Order: sequence, then structure tokens, then C-alpha cells
Amino acid sequence: MFQGLIKKPSSSSSSSFSFAKIEGFTEKEKIALFQAGRIRKVEDGEYIIRKGETCSVLTLVLEGPFEILLGLDSDRSAAVSGGKGMMFGNPDLSKEKKHYFSVISTGSSKVLEIDQFAFNLLSPEIQASVYRKILDTSAGLSDELVSQSEVLGEKIDSLVSYAKSFHSDSDQYAKSVMVQDMITSFPRLPIQINKLTSMLLDEGASATEIVGFAKMDPSIVSVVLKTVNSGFYSFQRKISDFHHAFVLLGFNQVYQILMENFLQGVMPKHFNLKALNLHSAVISQIAFDIAQLSKKSKPVMMSTLGILHDLGKCVILVSKAKRPELDIVMARLNDCKVGSLLLDTWNTPAIICQSVEFQQYPHFCSPKDIPEDCLESVAILYIAHLCFDYLSGNQKEKYADAFLEEYMNTIELRNHSIESLVSQHILPSLTRKIDVFPDYVRDFIKNQQPSVVHPAQR
Repeated sequence: MFQGLIKKPSSSSSSSFSFAKIEGFTEKEKIALFQAGRIRKVEDGEYIIRKGETCSVLTLVLEGPFEILLGLDSDRSAAVSGGKGMMFGNPDLSKEKKHYFSVISTGSSKVLEIDQFAFNLLSPEIQASVYRKILDTSAGLSDELVSQSEVLGEKIDSLVSYAKSFHSDSDQYAKSVMVQDMITSFPRLPIQINKLTSMLLDEGASATEIVGFAKMDPSIVSVVLKTVNSGFYSFQRKISDFHHAFVLLGFNQVYQILMENFLQGVMPKHFNLKALNLHSAVISQIAFDIAQLSKKSKPVMMSTLGILHDLGKCVILVSKAKRPELDIVMARLNDCKVGSLLLDTWNTPAIICQSVEFQQYPHFCSPKDIPEDCLESVAILYIAHLCFDYLSGNQKEKYADAFLEEYMNTIELRNHSIESLVSQHILPSLTRKIDVFPDYVRDFIKNQQPSVVHPAQR
């Protein structure tokens, strides 16, 4: 019957010959499918099916190679290579589905396309064979993807191990004569500020105790009052009482003022600290807000960590100024390791030192590779940096958020993206507190939201 309806395949007909060799169908089924569909010639680089388009036809590859792509033009990475005999489509007419991948020809190809109407006219037996063919194709692709996933997993583990080898050398840094000389040459944190650091990190210390301790040291009082009454701040009335300054600014800002004053006296005179101060001040506040939102880690500790996390860069900058002939060598040092070692010599709590040391790890490894004691603080600091970069308009490195979802889960912010975190929480918080920041931070915040009318300065 079918033979009378269509021309028999001849040896000169390459498409018919190729179709005859495709497995999975009986001769009768092949002829019926050939009659129901149409053959389309596909050139190299032409799409056979496109991601996102409705599955309106069933496609059987007769000749030629192709690749299954994860996306379209901007994402041309191949997932699986394939060839003759594979079949794609959605034969279920009761549901409208879209392709979740693209198929592109990588050579001169021919495909048989059968639309839904023609498919519906085929016998149930032939339709069942088509279902099986599509399922066989899907199963084969699934097996190939699983195999590739295993290989990819091994490659990722290898790359993570390679990256960690450059960061897991704390002992070498601790034993290095040059590094130890850099740290010992760097001025020690004044005892009063060191004590204040410990009190801020002590959950048992009350605000009254902290203020009382700080007021006992004239140098602390002098620095804070001098700064808040300077041009950096725009309070309408002069602040002459230290307790009043503490209430207005909060612990975070007072501590930031003291650290900035300390570093100003340490860094080379030609070095402009503004960018470094801005970075630490904003990171400190963002980390504080994320800790509050996630209820993971102590907000005050995260604020303090934000202020201290870049101290290693300061050590290296000071050392380079003293020994410019070692500029290239020092530029290759891991500032996180240097900062951690410096903080350890200042008797800073271990969790701060450890968090500073591991702060770069989220860029190249998952949470399981970070010590549990500092995992949450490292995760918050990492996310705070991504928020800062987003606010600053800095172009994101491709690898920067490879493990972001896992770190969001670690601090139970799995329903947030960096964009939503900034727009819904971080920026509103910075805007509400804008008066307690110095001028360069206020300018930074205003530039993020020019339409916002900020509170009048006191």
C-alpha cells in the first residue's frame, strides 16, 4: 500500500538511503514517516531547533553531525555532539512545550520534519515507535551528559585543588623571613584600640562599658571628637561630648575613625587612603546588615571584620615603599595571609584572623573547603564584596560568583540574588544611615540613588 503512494528509495537518493539505514523503525514505519514528513537540508552553522521555541515539529536527523547547545548566540558552548538517527520533539499534542536546548548543524545535514497534524494521522503503532525513538534519544543524551558531568566534576576538583595550593601555604608565610620582617616592621596597633577591638567582639561587653573604657583614654576621645567636628562630617552643632558622638555614630563608625587615624599615621605620605577607607567603611556596613538579615554570625563582629579585612594590603604597601627594589616580589604576595598574620600578632580573636585568611576562597571553591569555624563570616564577607562591586558598577569577573548560590544557602539567603539583596536591603540601610558616614561615603551612597531625597544634615 505505502509503496504505491511514494517513490521507492533508489541508490542515487542519498537522503532515502540514509533514512533506510536509521535503526529503530520497521521498513513499513520508515516509509510512512517519510511520506508524512518533509526533508530539509541544513547548512553548516544553521539551527535545526532553537532553545525557547515551541516544539511544533518532530525532527529526525537523516545525515550530518550536530551539536546540542545550552543556549543561543551568546552561549555557544556545546553540551553534547550527535548525528544521524537522533530524534527530537514533543509528540504529546495535549501540551505545548518549548525546547530547552538548541541543536545546530556542524556540517551539511539533512533532517526529516513531521508536523503535529501529520503525526496525528499516523497509526498508533507508528506513533508509539516515534515515542520510543525520542525517548531513546533523550536517554542517550542523558547518559552522555551524566558522563560529561562526571568528567567536569573531576576537572573542577582538580582546578580547585590547584587554586588552593596557592592559598594553603600559611606555614610558609609564617616561616618566611621577609614576611615576618614586613609584619614586625609594621607599627603595632595602639593598646587602647586593641582593647577596644576585643570589647567590641565580646558579646558580654555592654555599650556603657565600651564607652566608659574609651572615655578613659584622652587620645581616643581627641581623635573621635576632632574627626566628627571636621569637614568630613556635616553636623550642624559642634559635638563636644564623647558619649554623644558614640550615640550619634555608633560603634562601627567610631571604630572606623580610630582605624583610619591609625593607618593615616602608618601609610606613606604620598598614598591616598580615600579609596581604601571607602571600601572598608562600606564593606563594614554591608557585612553588618547581611549578618543582621541572615541572623548568621554577630553583626558587630562582621562590622569589625569589614574594617580589618584589608590590613594585609596596607602592610604590603608600606613594605614596598621601604624596599622598592622588591616591588614585583611583594606584589605577588597573598595580602590575605599577610593580614591574618599581622592580626594574630595583635592578639586579635582567632575567628577574625581565620576569616581574613580565607576571604578569597569563595571565588574558587565551595563552602566545604572552608573551615567550619569561620565559614559563615567568610560567606558574609564574600557576599558583602559582591554587593559593593554591584553598587560600584565594577565589572564582575566571570569566576566571581561560581559558588554564590552555595554561599547564599550557607547563610540562609537562598531566595536572594545580589541585585535583590542590594535593592531591597543594603541600599535602603545605607541611605537611612547616611548621616553617620564621612563625606566620601555619603557621596558614594548618593551616587547610587540620585532620586532619593536624603535626610537633612544635623
